[in-house]
Amino acid sequence: MSVTGQTGHVAFAKQTNFGVPNVTPGAYRAVKITGDSLVASNNMLVAEGEIGTGRDVTQAIPGGFSAAGAINGNLTARAAAISLNGALGNIVADPGTPGTDVAHDEFSPFDVLPLFTVEKKVGTDARVARELLTLRYTDVMINTLNVTASSGGLSTFSAGLIACGEQYVPTGPVAVPTYDTASNDLLVFHGGRVLRQDTTDDAAIAFDATVGAQNDTTFQSLEVVINNNVQADEFTIRPSRFLRSLTEGIRSVELNMTIVFEDFATYQRYTYGATGRNLPGYNLYMGALDFTLANWQLDPADNLLSEGPTGAGANAQGVHFKVPKAAFSGLPVTLATGRIAVSTTARALKPTTGAIIVADVLPTAAGF
Repeated sequence: MSVTGQTGHVAFAKQTNFGVPNVTPGAYRAVKITGDSLVASNNMLVAEGEIGTGRDVTQAIPGGFSAAGAINGNLTARAAAISLNGALGNIVADPGTPGTDVAHDEFSPFDVLPLFTVEKKVGTDARVARELLTLRYTDVMINTLNVTASSGGLSTFSAGLIACGEQYVPTGPVAVPTYDTASNDLLVFHGGRVLRQDTTDDAAIAFDATVGAQNDTTFQSLEVVINNNVQADEFTIRPSRFLRSLTEGIRSVELNMTIVFEDFATYQRYTYGATGRNLPGYNLYMGALDFTLANWQLDPADNLLSEGPTGAGANAQGVHFKVPKAAFSGLPVTLATGRIAVSTTARALKPTTGAIIVADVLPTAAGF
């Protein structure tokens, strides 16, 4: 009989050493997903064009083995914590400062990405044993991460994974996945806020939601895209078919956004480089963005990490991104029937001091 995907799961565990999977049940964190494309490929090599064998191909052998694909889902604090840990590399548990902020996890870029063991369960053995497929992926890196918030819809994430190995296991460490109430609420657009200001080229740039010019209400959608450009082609003469290692490449952080067009000053700033300009100059507009998604609507006087924030429930949850320096490509305004909404992009740049991007997740230990 056919098998439903709703009985499956995907779970992550931190891996200490390359080539050694984590098989400790308590080390795994299951992530709710809406689908995945994580699959293996034999990359078959076909001996085509051999002269002397006629018009038909006579031989094919397996090429380099690979396993890659994305997991997609609705954004939660747990999904954000695990995927940010993998996509950026560094995690620090901040205990918070009384009178200033609450305990949370802070994620920032690191040159070396962590390795994971990933368990993917397909089907169930409730009816018959053969309908259950459990796969273990080892030496997994999170190559890409897309976090998207759109007005009128659920916020989503898509994490692109690359694995060196895959193995069928009759029984995985995760018998029944668990999803705690403290880190699995949906994070949606009406719990979001975008603050924007001109950059000072300094990671310590301060945002104040109570300052009207910084609280930008024109964003209809905002997507944060992190790409590690991981090289997954290190096949060597021995062991040949299987990846010897994964190598981190150039990291890029991009912002894709749709903005409601309201005034010419926005056009001048994004396209000509600064407010008040009437002609293009020789520099791009550099802006800083502060982007929050929470499971409550933020009061203007609060931020994600405020103590006792107005309107928050017992289990306050959310994710906060800060990009201190981003070069905007322009604002390509076109005429359209109805509301004019403009799609544009920005590329995050490393500031003079500090990190190219920093993210906070509430609560602490939502992931690992």
